[in-house]
Amino acid sequence: IGRGRIFVGNAEAALARSDVVREPMSDHAGVFFLRRSFDGGWNYFIANRKGDALDDWVTVGRSGQSAELMDPMTGEIGMAAIRNLDGQTQVYLQLQPGDSIILRLFKDNVAGGPAWNYWQTNGPAMAITGTWNVNFVQGGPELPAPFTTTQLASWTDQADANAQRFAGSALYTINFDAPTAADPTYILDLGNVCQSARVRLNGKDYGTLMTPPFRVAVDNLKPHDNKLEVEVTNVSANRIRDLDRRHVHWKIFGDIGIVDSDYNHFDASDWPLADSGLMGPVTLTVVEALKR
Repeated sequence: IGRGRIFVGNAEAALARSDVVREPMSDHAGVFFLRRSFDGGWNYFIANRKGDALDDWVTVGRSGQSAELMDPMTGEIGMAAIRNLDGQTQVYLQLQPGDSIILRLFKDNVAGGPAWNYWQTNGPAMAITGTWNVNFVQGGPELPAPFTTTQLASWTDQADANAQRFAGSALYTINFDAPTAADPTYILDLGNVCQSARVRLNGKDYGTLMTPPFRVAVDNLKPHDNKLEVEVTNVSANRIRDLDRRHVHWKIFGDIGIVDSDYNHFDASDWPLADSGLMGPVTLTVVEALKR
């Protein structure tokens, strides 16, 4: 048909006749990917959407000599471990459930930057305990009162009514001693976060985490008096709920306005309160480099 062809029959056979290369990584349950070509190779966006961690060699459909991994959450970039086995290209990936990564596969051997950091745990997770200072830094309609807590929970549990209708950001701060005498690298796990978290440890910015797992490798702990800052931003559901409960005229649009999924009048006044803030548990786990 014009410049195209229509194949009727088995999908695998049709794809083969169309020179569409199958991606073997789809054999890993829960692994989702998008692939786009560029001059000299292919870009892959890969996400682990299953309930188990992926820590293995993954076969890709294209043939390459080198590969680079890029984490858009933290900004980390490094050259991936890569090998060719039985005529197929394999890249080593470590993805927790919910993790995603950008893989750049190069046809040729490209000299890049440092090697990608692969980690293996070297001990149990250790909880960060003590008193958290919580200060609301931006948002509305009004900033709730600051509070302290030793038990992390949704800030909507506070007696302050402003906390139940607040949409914005709160800064959680705690000082703690390092759990070990040595100076290793740790995985900092924030546990349950609603909904995004910017992480700073002893003044070093480790990026913004927007989806589970809320984990990042940290390497600048001191023996004593470490300062962890987690700036958490929630969604606007509680703010919208409050506006409709107080009958505030906020749906001011020039066309259809705002409707629900059935195109009926939108009303959020009966929504339940959405959990907000850092709920933890917050832990540190010693890790060491895994050579591949």
